[in-house]
Amino acid sequence: MFRMSGTHQRPTVVIDIEKGFFELSGSSIPENPMEVFSPIFDHLNRYLDEPQTLTELNFRLDYFNTSTSKLMLDMIHKMETLKEKEGHDVTIRWYYRENDDDMMEIGEDFANLCRLPIEIIPYS
Repeated sequence: MFRMSGTHQRPTVVIDIEKGFFELSGSSIPENPMEVFSPIFDHLNRYLDEPQTLTELNFRLDYFNTSTSKLMLDMIHKMETLKEKEGHDVTIRWYYRENDDDMMEIGEDFANLCRLPIEIIPYS
């Protein structure tokens, strides 16, 4: 299990390879996004070599910058390769605060940019 505690600039990250679970939450506006995302992609790339039959990727972010959005889209595209392998399912969930229409619309934009369905889920 990999955990990275969040700050006001860095997301909280939970990766459980044995369960096929990946989650980013909080805010992501790091000055050096690769410093934050490098360990995430290291774990993700290792996971792709021996994935579980079901993989879950959750985004529960309140705010993120443009460089983070590109890296998140890269994560989703890597998950698409799993779906293309026989016998592997991928669930992607985009959580947004109930009244945050901007985050809801960004989730919908992400859904339109990938080949996997993304569940858009409000929470209070």
